[in-house]
Amino acid sequence: MMQQPLISDEAALRIALAVRSLPEVGLGSLLDLLLQHLGEPLSAEKLAGISPKSFRVMVSSLSETPTRRDVSSALAILTNNEVEELDAPQLCLLPPLVGPKLTVAITSNQGEMINGHYGSCMRVLVYEVNAYAHQLLDVHNIDGGLQGEARAEYMLNKLKGCQLLFTLSIGGPAAAKVTRANIHPVKNTVPVPAAEALTELSQVISHNPPPWICKLLGITSSQNALQFEED
Repeated sequence: MMQQPLISDEAALRIALAVRSLPEVGLGSLLDLLLQHLGEPLSAEKLAGISPKSFRVMVSSLSETPTRRDVSSALAILTNNEVEELDAPQLCLLPPLVGPKLTVAITSNQGEMINGHYGSCMRVLVYEVNAYAHQLLDVHNIDGGLQGEARAEYMLNKLKGCQLLFTLSIGGPAAAKVTRANIHPVKNTVPVPAAEALTELSQVISHNPPPWICKLLGITSSQNALQFEED
């Protein structure tokens, strides 16, 4: 008789993604604790039943470092109803957006979400954004085996050509390197859909953007006001 696997493929994927939101918690430690708490075989259905309080207690027993935001991000990945949302988004061939626009990078671990830490994200999504719309330009999968200076240079290469970076968190030294590369880092306090943040950015572009946004767009404030009055 074939032995039942210890963990389903879907559950393994979810746990591997979730631990990226908890950099101080090892994959093996989290897996052992989930098996102890939920029993074998470990499945996506069992993961979906974890309560927020139980998960916080479990994680705190492994590390005191993760914040509530980190724990919430990991739990969202473990309990997500649609497994396909854990995969990278699909690119569509679309004509470029017209008019002044920005190129924006997002650190992500699932779908089109801003839910990745700069130092441990699974992928970088690149969008173009104008006053009316946004669209996905590229998806960069990240090599999780790199650390230290090697990862820092690798990440900067993935951000090449971008003007803004939306991320769940970024350390001081990394933020300084990103800024020196003429990329403005923006931290989100909680995981949010990319569409939500990018739609807000479109509204900023179309409604009297601050001087630093105008500079990135290559226009003056007066040019921006005149353009959108005409539109």
